[in-house]
Amino acid sequence: MKVSVKSGKPCEKILNIEVDQDAVQKEYDLFYRHIAPQAKIPGFRPGKAPRNVLETHYAHEARERVLKNLISDSFKEALQDSALHPLLYPKIQDVDFSGNRLTYKAHIEVRPKIKLSRVKGLSAKKESAEVKDDEINEELKRLQESLVQFKAIEDRPSQMGDVVIADYRCVVDGKEIDKRTDDWLEIKEDAFLKDFTNQLIGLKAGDKREAQVVLPENLGRKELAGKTAVFHVEVKDLKAKILPEINDDLAKETGEHNTLAELKEKIRKEALARKEREKEAAYETALLEDLMKHNKIDLPEGLVQKRLEYLLEDAKKGFLNQGAPEAEFEKQKEKLTAGMEPEAKKQVHLAFLLDEIAIQENIRVEDSDLNERFEQMAVRVKQPVEKVREFYQTNENARESLAEQVRNEKTISYIKQHAKQKR
Repeated sequence: MKVSVKSGKPCEKILNIEVDQDAVQKEYDLFYRHIAPQAKIPGFRPGKAPRNVLETHYAHEARERVLKNLISDSFKEALQDSALHPLLYPKIQDVDFSGNRLTYKAHIEVRPKIKLSRVKGLSAKKESAEVKDDEINEELKRLQESLVQFKAIEDRPSQMGDVVIADYRCVVDGKEIDKRTDDWLEIKEDAFLKDFTNQLIGLKAGDKREAQVVLPENLGRKELAGKTAVFHVEVKDLKAKILPEINDDLAKETGEHNTLAELKEKIRKEALARKEREKEAAYETALLEDLMKHNKIDLPEGLVQKRLEYLLEDAKKGFLNQGAPEAEFEKQKEKLTAGMEPEAKKQVHLAFLLDEIAIQENIRVEDSDLNERFEQMAVRVKQPVEKVREFYQTNENARESLAEQVRNEKTISYIKQHAKQKR
């Protein structure tokens, strides 16, 4: 076999492969030896048909099978001889398979050449975390809402702040698009369909009303956005919301707190911890942006395309989960593709840089690193650590993915240790 290698586009190698006649003939011989015992040819018992008859009846199948096996075997051998490591499956082109001669080209993408310019001394600004009293009060209001009670209204019509329990049909362009039974509709200023719920003021149980509403532009179902909907409503019941006072009793209701002051302090600590995590993540992202800015590399087009396809598929799942039709996603696919391509490039760029830094700085994942992660996972999923460890020990792909994640985290920690914070 003859192999020559030349460079193509950035990160591309083109292997010109020529398979010699002996290898081609050997593959044909293997095929016919394998097919002979089971070949069913009129006039011959199985295994008794001569080679020339077999070649007449199985010429097309032999060619297809031999070609497939020769390309597979010769490509593997060519990679070993040339010490190349493709990132993705090869693109096989210019196949010439005539008689006992086979030549073809294999286009592969390889890891880019990376010369790190700056890893230490990267800089980014890290914002300080702060919790304001207004944020604590907002959380107290959410807790207050979670402990709400409802009281039946019998002596007056509905008003702002009440809940109307009703059956309704929603019609757009003469077609029913939604139908609900015993739906709870709260009349409040910040309701999503405020123009609808506000029209329910002044009603009692048994009343009926038609409410016309222009649907908002940010509706999940784009085909309905901006259209006029008619809600045919029949009131079943009315409820008044009874909110508990924000005091020591409310603190006790939430558990583990004897006073409102204790509850506020817990809210402050949790909010501060969350904000610190957010600020740390933002600082980390800024550092990695600085890393990519100072360390440009060629990006393998195929790998970027594969990452882009993954991002698009993820976006599609989110789109469908929101109830939007697949046809609507396809309409927006071109725009989404253009918008996500920079992110795909960034992710591939960063992955190569982190890998190269880990190699140069000898950053490895030890068993102790994985054991620590197993313990963290066990607490989070409320499972015995042995069960978590067993899953990763028996699932190689999951274990490799976790190890890569931990290695990246250790590499990012190394970058942060040698970085400078902007003032």
